Order: sequence, then structure tokens, then C-alpha cells
Amino acid sequence: MERQEPAMSSGHIQGAQSTYRTLQVLRAIAGELGSGVSLAYITQRTGLSKPTVHRLLQALMAEGMVEKSDEEGYFLGPECYALGVIANQRYGLREIAATPVARIAADTGDSAFFCLRSEWHSLCLIREDGSYPIKTHVLQPGTRLPLGVGGAGIAMLAAMSDDEVEQCLAANAEECASHFPNDQRADHLPRIAECRALGYGINRGSVVAGSWGIGAAVRDRHGRVLGALSVAAIESRLQPQRQRELGPRLVEAARTLEAKIHRAQRMR
Repeated sequence: MERQEPAMSSGHIQGAQSTYRTLQVLRAIAGELGSGVSLAYITQRTGLSKPTVHRLLQALMAEGMVEKSDEEGYFLGPECYALGVIANQRYGLREIAATPVARIAADTGDSAFFCLRSEWHSLCLIREDGSYPIKTHVLQPGTRLPLGVGGAGIAMLAAMSDDEVEQCLAANAEECASHFPNDQRADHLPRIAECRALGYGINRGSVVAGSWGIGAAVRDRHGRVLGALSVAAIESRLQPQRQRELGPRLVEAARTLEAKIHRAQRMR
């Protein structure tokens, strides 16, 4: 059975539902960056029927947005890359965030990240490893997680309005139930409250035991949640005393990054 799409108001243009479904398919493929995905996988992730997904894939392949390998499945196509290059020229987030992420990794000795908000998910854009020899490898560039999952995801979700939080939790409920048993609604709500009180989110190994993280949200110049800076380390390196040390420093770094992003946005 196909998942119910958001209701189309009378003011919506004809074809809006098809556009929404097409984006669902692209996001499902993008969620496994570097690996091909099957028709069954896309169907499961989107909740759409196989005939619908197949029809959309055929259209996307004709436009170069998707490629298919007989052995490995479906991948994002060259036209997606081209659009990404053009978008990067406007936003340039990777270049702007690279220096602060590297600085955090050098200062803490742990792994530092910049994650981008992608609708109700976070997408890891940059990872920089510090000097400490034992690392956590849960989050890699291209990793896509539901908002609320991981330090960066907690920070982004907590920075949103209560209405947006409810929409996000509803949209991700099925995915979290299937793949993130320690990240259910009852888990998210106290983490959101804690993050709002402290200014930074704390992941106490909910995704993988022993892999902890801290995140601080980053907003665009209009106040919308754009992404988050985060640090991840083994559990013993992120106990309460160090959380209290790193959390405010991460928030300060996030505010500095925001200022750089805002200046870049005003210049464009």
C-alpha cells in the first residue's frame, strides 16, 4: 500500500504530487551514497508502489538524473552532479565549513563534522578526524540520518519549532521504528528538551553503543535550520565533564560559522 501523501490544496498546481514522489525516489537513492539500490529498496523507503517507482525511475533515467547498473542497481546520475555543482557555486557550504570543522578536530583530537539539513534528514557533508587514535566510524560523508538521530540530528531537531518537530517525528516514525530502535518519539522528546536547555545536543550511543556525540545547530540568515557542527568520540571521551567543556565551544564555533554563512549569503 502506498503511503499517504500530504493533502493537495486547491491552490496546488497540477502535478505537484508527481513532483513530491519524484523527490522521494531521488532521496531514497541518495540515502545510500556510493552504493546502488534496488527497486525493492526504493519501494520500501518511499512507500510507493512498484509500478509507480518504476515509472518515475524511467523518466529520471531519460533525463540523466538516475543511472542503472544491472549488477548494482540504481544510482544518482550525472545531471544530479551537474545541478549540485551549480548549487555549490551559490551556497559554497563545503568550502565555508571546511576550516571550522578542521579546527574543531585539531583542538579536540576527535572527529568533527558538518551535517546539512535535507528536509527531515541530516546529510553528513564533511568529516575531519583528530589525532586521538581510537575513532568512531558511524558517520561518514554521505551518511543520511533522520533528524533527531545522532548529535547533529538532535541539535537540528531541537532548533526547529514545535510544529516542525511534530511533522518531522511523524515523517520519520516508520524509518526510526525499522532502523533506529533507540531513537523513537519517547527518546527524542527529552533529548530535545535537554538540547534547548543546554544549547547543544548529546547523543549517548543511541545509534551504535559506545559511539557518542555532541552537536550544535547552524541557521541561515533567515533563521532557518541549515545544518549542524558536531563532534563524535568513543564513550569514555565524552563523559559529563568533557560534555560541559566541549558543548559551549561547539556552540561558539556554530555561531561563528553562521556569521560567515550569513555574509556569504548576503553577497550572492
